[in-house]
Parts: sequence; C-alpha cells; structure tokens
Amino acid sequence: MVPGAAVLRACVLLVVVALALVAGLGCGRRATQADCQLIVDRSVELQLRDTAESDPKVIADRVAAVRAALDGEIKSCERDRRVTEKTMSCVRSATTTQELDKCLR
Repeated sequence: MVPGAAVLRACVLLVVVALALVAGLGCGRRATQADCQLIVDRSVELQLRDTAESDPKVIADRVAAVRAALDGEIKSCERDRRVTEKTMSCVRSATTTQELDKCLR
C-alpha cells in the first residue's frame, strides 16, 4: 500500500491534470463550482479505488484534503473552464480513472 502522503500527492497531480484537460474544451458553458468540485471528487475517489481503498471515511477525508490543496485550481476552473452537460454526465458515471480521463478529453 502506498503511504498516505504519496497517495495525496498522486491524487493532487491527477486532479490538476483533469482540470487542465477541461481547460481545453472550447464549447459548452462556463464551469460552476459544483462542476469543478465534482471533477476533483470523482478524480480522488476513482484514484483511491484504483488502490483498492473503499472505506467511505478514508475517501471523504482524502477528498477534503485534495479540495483544500487545490482551492486555487478549483477557483481557476470556475473562472476559466467550459464544460458540456455530456462531459459532466460522463464524469458522474465514470467508474475508473481511465474512463474519467476519456470524459475530460
């Protein structure tokens, strides 16, 4: 099992990449705080599930830590990113990090 700090760093990196991918979307509507937080939450949850972590408390704690670490990126996402309903629906239904990556491309 990867130590907690290493998993947190990996989650932060994955989320930053996910938010950067959303930046490339030129159509759709302006992302809301809820959209950006959903991307963060799903990224963290799926990353942890990839490491076989399924404890809801551990996942919730990690989501909170990553949200705090990425507060600036989330605000930037709200200000600068555009999303479509199709993209957000895909994010909500993704069951793996690979599926989530495809949603955001």
